Amino acid sequence: MLARSAPVMPLLLILAGPALAQTATTTAAPVASEPTAASKLPDACRLLPQADLEALFPGRPIAAKGPTLSPISRGPQYAESCMYSVKLPSPTSKMDHARFASVTVIRWDGIAKGRETPSQAFASIKTTREKVASDPKLALKLEALSGIGDEAFQETNSSSVVVRARKDDLIYSVSLDLYSEQTTLNALALAKQAAARWQGGTGMVDAPAQLATNSAVTVPQDTRTSSVAPAAQWPDACTLLTPAEVKAAFPDMTVSEPRKLMGKITHESRENRVEALPNPIGCQFDAKRTIEKDGKRTVELNQIQVSVRNVAATEDLSKRWFQSAIKVSEAKTPVEGLGDEAALDIMNRIHIRKALTTVDVRVSGGERDQVLHDQAKARVGELAKIVAARLK
Repeated sequence: MLARSAPVMPLLLILAGPALAQTATTTAAPVASEPTAASKLPDACRLLPQADLEALFPGRPIAAKGPTLSPISRGPQYAESCMYSVKLPSPTSKMDHARFASVTVIRWDGIAKGRETPSQAFASIKTTREKVASDPKLALKLEALSGIGDEAFQETNSSSVVVRARKDDLIYSVSLDLYSEQTTLNALALAKQAAARWQGGTGMVDAPAQLATNSAVTVPQDTRTSSVAPAAQWPDACTLLTPAEVKAAFPDMTVSEPRKLMGKITHESRENRVEALPNPIGCQFDAKRTIEKDGKRTVELNQIQVSVRNVAATEDLSKRWFQSAIKVSEAKTPVEGLGDEAALDIMNRIHIRKALTTVDVRVSGGERDQVLHDQAKARVGELAKIVAARLK
């Protein structure tokens, strides 16, 4: 009996081998499955993944702010909105500034059944936005769009571009802060890609293609006008007061040849442009004499300075700059008859504004001697009249 049963075991193993192999092969093969409950829910961060922004803003720092979940009261929660911050070059400085991109699920038929259809809901949204846009004070522009989901329209205001779209039973919006002429094209690309990632009845799906990568990020144009006048309009400080006129004001002193101070002006932009002025912005004379005082030889020295402080691009800027200058220097004594406005400070310096130009005329000396200080004040008043008369 035992001898007969021994050959049976190998036969069973031989028969079982192919069956086991077939079972293993079937398990490893990919099997199509029905969409899970989670995959049927909208996911804002899948509608607008960071990779899309990396394609549109190559090389720029991007920070994900994370998803915002839908209210619990609506039923199963899902990522209702998703926001990102993109650091982009400023047109007015070398610093970057943050611009925001976001997507928001406005309505999903999975939790809105029994109310109006998705198409009716989208029409209602559009009508409401048209009423808002009819207010001219808001400067809101609406445009119909094609090629994005089933229907879409675009809103443009002073700060952002918003695309509102419907794809099957999903209504969503994509918002992108205004940055440059690329903003609208980028917003449309993001909205179109989001539509490709949703399929009614199925839920979230993979987009058939990746978003095309921009070759570069366009820096917006600096639309500011320069705050300073062109270099050709800046006067020559050494022609506003001549050596002969200084000598006439200091007849008992030796007056040096003028020392010239050259300057530059800066035209502000992302890359500031610095321009050298062709004429001196400062002119300084030394007037001195040696006297006997208390049995000692003493040198009295006055310095006469004419400085072109600013030539503004507009008269309004000129007025503002002048007010700022006299406030900083505490020039609290108005002086009549010099240009459009003038004031004297405690350092015997007279600030003069005439049209676009602001200049200073100063006579130093006598800081510790009241008599000499008063003489300097009288002399700076006479020299300031000469300078003011030559300003255009």
